[in-house]
Amino acid sequence: MVLASERFRDIEYITPRAFFEQAGHTVATASSKKNSIGRFGFRVENNFTLDEVQVSDFDGIILVGGAGSLEYLENDTAQQLFEQFLQAQKPIAAICAAPKNFLKWGFLTGKKVTGHNGDGQFVLLAKECGAIPLPDSITIREGLILTANGPEASEESAIEFMKMLFNPD
Repeated sequence: MVLASERFRDIEYITPRAFFEQAGHTVATASSKKNSIGRFGFRVENNFTLDEVQVSDFDGIILVGGAGSLEYLENDTAQQLFEQFLQAQKPIAAICAAPKNFLKWGFLTGKKVTGHNGDGQFVLLAKECGAIPLPDSITIREGLILTANGPEASEESAIEFMKMLFNPD
């Protein structure tokens, strides 16, 4: 799970991680820094910085949302990491504000996408990037890419992502 260094959405990390671990999955965290702090103060000592992640060691990758996730919009290391997962035919996901990264990185051109649209900017960005915005959808799966629209999608996105791990097609 990739966290912003600051202001990741706490519940979008805590809830999916609990679901994954209860299902028997091992979860590791990565960020641009060794430590991350959530919007509501949840602190995480990350296992890796982004440049230390080895795609071969993991089955998939999730970008946790929150306003802080936008720190990766222009981050080549983050973009390349997620591209490597796609090239390895491993699922990727983003929740809440984080799908904006996938849009900017060109992952969703011509595809349906959901994400947080509280200020209307998500829909504008999606259209600008050639995607089909459906912000009222809780989750959307497009091939190996899962997007989710916000904190209320924490449980459903975790369940959908686990399905992708076992059925990537």
